[in-house]
Amino acid sequence: MINTAKKTKNRVTHRPGEQDNYARQLETQLKMAGAIQRDFLPRSLPDSDKLNWSVTFMPADWVSGDIYDITRLDEEHIGFYLADAVGHSMPAALLTMFLKQAIQMRQTTGSEYEIFTPLEVINNLNLKMYAQQLSGCQFATCCYCLLNTKTLHLDYCRAGHPYPILIDKQNNPSQLQTRGALLGVFDNAQFDQGSVQLQSGDKLILYSDGAESFIETGQSSDGVKLQKDFSGITALPAIQLTSEFERLIGLSRDTAERDDITMIVLEIQQ
Repeated sequence: MINTAKKTKNRVTHRPGEQDNYARQLETQLKMAGAIQRDFLPRSLPDSDKLNWSVTFMPADWVSGDIYDITRLDEEHIGFYLADAVGHSMPAALLTMFLKQAIQMRQTTGSEYEIFTPLEVINNLNLKMYAQQLSGCQFATCCYCLLNTKTLHLDYCRAGHPYPILIDKQNNPSQLQTRGALLGVFDNAQFDQGSVQLQSGDKLILYSDGAESFIETGQSSDGVKLQKDFSGITALPAIQLTSEFERLIGLSRDTAERDDITMIVLEIQQ
């Protein structure tokens, strides 16, 4: 009986230290996973004399359920998207890696290539997710855009994602609305493709749902209604806009209700 008590006491004594060690190892692994995830993000943005890009990427934890890409497809086209895996932490982060590999913007055959429309990109992504039959009800949202850099014509398609916001030269906001459900739920899901002609001085804003409460408050009679603080910074150049946006989040973000926050800003130079 005495020996058993001693063994029990020893186990209780060592358990906190073992738990602390496990917690440190887990934190180290999550940090490494977050660093690897960031390696999949663009290392540079395709700025030009016409276009300025800026991105806010703020994971709620070491890893993020958001993923984005902005890439030049040829001399006249840039494809870009923002996807958001439903959920948080490691399961959502793992799904972003699948999304990154599954999104196909163009296809090359020999010396020829084909650039896919946003509708084709979203349809194909949905079918790949549905066919994978991911466990744990893993779904995602996405908004994919294709920009002609010469004409500034933009095609876009969304799947369950917050509507992109267009800020015109006079600083008036509007939503780019198209139909589209969550990715990976139905193989026959219907998505719509929209288009808009961008103009000098316009800003296009894509964002994940974690940023939604900081950006908009809903609909008004003449379009989308922006949060007062966010409305006060939309006239800023793209880089300053994202910098101020991050400052606003830092001032008001509730640590108890943290969510992944990502925002892409495309500014058409005046």
